[in-house]
Amino acid sequence: MKIGIALAAAAIGLAWVSVASAAPVTATAPATATIVDPGQMTNTRDLDFGTIAKPSTGTTTVTVASAATGTATPSVSGGNGFVPTPGLAHAATFRLVGSTGQTYSVTDNSLSFTNATGNLGNVGAESPVAASGTLNTLTTGTDDLYVGGHFDITSATASTNYSGTLSLTVNFN
Repeated sequence: MKIGIALAAAAIGLAWVSVASAAPVTATAPATATIVDPGQMTNTRDLDFGTIAKPSTGTTTVTVASAATGTATPSVSGGNGFVPTPGLAHAATFRLVGSTGQTYSVTDNSLSFTNATGNLGNVGAESPVAASGTLNTLTTGTDDLYVGGHFDITSATASTNYSGTLSLTVNFN
């Protein structure tokens, strides 16, 4: 009987030792992080309307479309203003750089001329057009936005060079 009690005590002691000295247990979980390039935008081509002959009667609206063409002729409507030398105009180009699939929104798009008061009316920017065809998403991480503009002239418009600023604001999401 003493041997049976001694064996039982030894078995309990071994069980206690094996539970007390069990190896630590480790588990893992996946960890993820998404790093995006900071949104960048640079102007790579200026907006140029070319040369426009003012109308002798009526009001002429001059428009450079938001398009990728290297050279274009602005459209003119109303009045009898015209473009004496075609092919000298082009839309501005803004290069966006971010991450593939990154979204953005255009929050401001405006055109102004410093000496326009009393000379150019209805001055404004045209809606941007994306080179990729997908406005508001960088399908490849980069894209070009083309932005044109428009204004009205009359026979009273001063014959001079007009300069100004095309402003485009983009918020990257």
